[in-house]
Amino acid sequence: MDWSRTKTILIWAFLLLDLFLLYQVYVTRISLWNDKEVAQSEKWNTELYLNQQNITLDTEVPQDTPEMSNLDAEYIGINPISLHEISGLQATVEKMALAAKLDPPMQIRGQLNPQEFLRQIGPRLIYSDQYVADPYQSNQARLLYWQVYDKMPVFVAPLEMYLDNGAILGYRQTFFHLRKQQGERQVISGYAALRSLVDKQIISPGERIENVSLGYYGSYDADIQTLVPVWRVVHDGKWHFVNAITGALERPMVTQL
Repeated sequence: MDWSRTKTILIWAFLLLDLFLLYQVYVTRISLWNDKEVAQSEKWNTELYLNQQNITLDTEVPQDTPEMSNLDAEYIGINPISLHEISGLQATVEKMALAAKLDPPMQIRGQLNPQEFLRQIGPRLIYSDQYVADPYQSNQARLLYWQVYDKMPVFVAPLEMYLDNGAILGYRQTFFHLRKQQGERQVISGYAALRSLVDKQIISPGERIENVSLGYYGSYDADIQTLVPVWRVVHDGKWHFVNAITGALERPMVTQL
């Protein structure tokens, strides 16, 4: 065997492989740079457009546009009998929710912190680790949380905690069993969702945009439903959902919080 010839071929093969890998890195970096440029341009254009419409953007708009798919959501319910075994808790079943009253009310320890409340009430609440606080829809009398899937809020699965005089009186909880459907697609940007609402005159001149967040939503009040990725936009205390795949406005649920 001609080892000299083989050695030369191997050297050239590795050299070509290195050049190919360098080219792939270059193409990836150029693509990322272009994506960032497009996102920055969309940000500036949208902020200018909102300013021209006398609309105040009082929040940071998430820059990520991940690939997401629909979710299958099934409401099985929480067995109130098992909760009756918990001392100091009275639970009843409502439509699509479980209502629980603390008897006696649980005194709040420490400063007002929604996540800390979840930790304190954890022994009297099932699935407490699967909810995240919504600071834009809470007040001194009620704290609102959402069930999460893959760290994103599910805007049809609320947990409402009721407060009075420094104590937790009880809560109302909806919990879904969630399964991811096949077929992921990249979502539109939060800025595109904002512009859509302004163009449709849903957000009017003089209003203030308080929050823009990505999550899941379904407009049907049913035990089994399909949830779609959405951008939720909170403006002047109102909230609307824009389909994060199609850009269409999602209809509000029959029952609002």
